[in-house]
Amino acid sequence: MRGVLSVLGFAALMAAPGIANAQDAPGDPWEDFNRDMFAVHESVDQAVLEPVARGYRAITPRPVRRGVLNVLRNLRAPVIFVNDVLQGEIGRAGTTAVRFGVNSTIGIAGVFDPATSMGLERHDEDFGQTLAVWGVDSGPYIFVPLLGPTTVRDGAGRVVDIALDPLTWAEFDDVEKVRVGRTLLAGVATRELVLETVDDIRRDALDPYVTIRTSYGLLRESAIQNGPADVEDLPEFEDIDASPASEEPETTVSGEDSQQSAPIQNTPHAVTLAKSFSVTTSLAVAGDWK
Repeated sequence: MRGVLSVLGFAALMAAPGIANAQDAPGDPWEDFNRDMFAVHESVDQAVLEPVARGYRAITPRPVRRGVLNVLRNLRAPVIFVNDVLQGEIGRAGTTAVRFGVNSTIGIAGVFDPATSMGLERHDEDFGQTLAVWGVDSGPYIFVPLLGPTTVRDGAGRVVDIALDPLTWAEFDDVEKVRVGRTLLAGVATRELVLETVDDIRRDALDPYVTIRTSYGLLRESAIQNGPADVEDLPEFEDIDASPASEEPETTVSGEDSQQSAPIQNTPHAVTLAKSFSVTTSLAVAGDWK
């Protein structure tokens, strides 16, 4: 049931400007199975998740939605901190710790993000990235309904991140309700962010499956290297929230069934779709799962 509560959340940046080729995607020896899982995901999303996300947007003012996302990001800080340390990124670990302290106090439990205005930039780390830094190969690509794209390495990393989350081990009255509530809210909030983007991908991409797979591979590689397109901050929620889809340029994504497909253009729609699944990883790990 964890997956159903996690949902998707795509939004991202490409690893480098220009054109990215589909062969940069993770190896996909289980493509037929993954495509079947992608179809299941799409069916459930269109029947349940998307309507719920649209309802959430309709009844929740934008400042409240932004505050919810800030809280969810702040709650992930302990997991990010541990992975910073495990990767030997002591400076980034310090930034994470200070951000958590500032936003948890001055930011009123993370509802606001004064740390960013103080020059403490957000970033995100997970144990999948840590394993990559340690030299572990990504392994085959896997598409998990409602959780989205991952690899064998990144999927294993999710499990470790769950164990690193303090809420996983917390004991207090109604803790189970809190875990489930956080996961549910994370899923709905991240899905709401990309309503227009997902619509655009479904309409414009010749093969959304290949687009997602390729963009995910590029995203993860850049995140591992702490590049300019770092998986960093879950997506830049403020930027996405403030920019209506109608202002985005038209996507020109294309793809083939084969991994050796035609080039996929670096457009906002393609990359946004890819990372929303990564956001799910980041936020879903902050949920139930014990």
